[in-house]
Amino acid sequence: MSKNVRCDPLRTAAARRRDAMLAEVTVDRDALRANVAALSALVAPARYWAVVKANAYGHGLAQTALALEGMVAGFCVYRVDEAASLRAAGIRTPLLVLGPVESRELPTALECEAALTVWDRSFARDLSRAARQRGKSGAVHVKVDTGVTRLGFTPAGVPEAIDAFLTDAGLALRGVYTHLAAAEELESAFTLEQFARFEKCLAPVATALEARGIRRHAAASAAAMLYPPLRLDLIRAGIATYGIWPSDQTRAAAGRFGLVPALSWVTKLVVVHDVEEGRSIGYGCTFTTARPSHIGVLPIGYAEGLPRALSNAGIALVHGRRVPFVGRICMNMSFVDVTHVPNAMAGSTVTLIGNDGAETLDANEFASRAGTIGYELVSRLPAEMPRRYAGAQTPAVIPARD
Repeated sequence: MSKNVRCDPLRTAAARRRDAMLAEVTVDRDALRANVAALSALVAPARYWAVVKANAYGHGLAQTALALEGMVAGFCVYRVDEAASLRAAGIRTPLLVLGPVESRELPTALECEAALTVWDRSFARDLSRAARQRGKSGAVHVKVDTGVTRLGFTPAGVPEAIDAFLTDAGLALRGVYTHLAAAEELESAFTLEQFARFEKCLAPVATALEARGIRRHAAASAAAMLYPPLRLDLIRAGIATYGIWPSDQTRAAAGRFGLVPALSWVTKLVVVHDVEEGRSIGYGCTFTTARPSHIGVLPIGYAEGLPRALSNAGIALVHGRRVPFVGRICMNMSFVDVTHVPNAMAGSTVTLIGNDGAETLDANEFASRAGTIGYELVSRLPAEMPRRYAGAQTPAVIPARD
């Protein structure tokens, strides 16, 4: 049993309860805008479409889009309900739904005037029918599978499909795109092979596409930075929008080009225990103190987005010092060893992503200690977690090219 509990005697019990929040995410709008401005300048004249699926990679769907409205030419989402949420928030920028859409969702998609991804002729017929019944044309982007083997027409079937869509009064073809499998690598023969397949399948319809202003796109964040020929008419920038590097190779190759992390994630110590040598910590007794220790308890665990793989592997920041996670990450709690942080006590801030004094933990480092990537870590932050938005409410508008 712990010998005693370390806390600040000057703080009342009510104050401690009030301050013992679970966790909070802060998103810097100015950082988001700085990333968009920098990457827009790099890829010009290609247009910048920001990918805001997965709750804007954990940064908050509507608030992120509102921060960038007027700076980007479009927003990419995965689901129709995300598109509807953006329209409800007042977003008027063009939208593209990247994922599958159920027939029952077509009325909502048409009402939102969101472009839908099409890789199946029968779905295109359903959309055309639903649109014509409402006196509309359903906007579509044709997806080509050049090697990821997820969604998309085979390259051989693309020219015929495009010819059919161009003559269908219920459809309005707006774009043709593909998704790259290995563009985060500096030298990727497969990326170039995919691009060659994409260009070859579009060659028979290239004149028609150009005449109608139909946009071609292939590059997401990494390809936009590493492969200039793949920028085409627009890029779909997801992770870079948020100031997180797609890969170490991308970061190393970027030279002076910089990204500004927009998200920080903090929690607080609920209690700090003075623990004797030889005491086990947490479920499974996977960690035993090798010396008298101060063990801090965090009020979050894997249910709040903290990867269980950080058990006895992760690092956090407390009072500007790196402290290790010890014991197993629980569903709603976890532990850090603050023995070498003498002023750590109940209420002390614990930084999981962000800066604390001279120390920094970015999303990629934090994620790598759990054997995963920054993409997964931030996109799995619970939507109900409080988010605070810093920076200017409205941007100094950099007009989007359209």
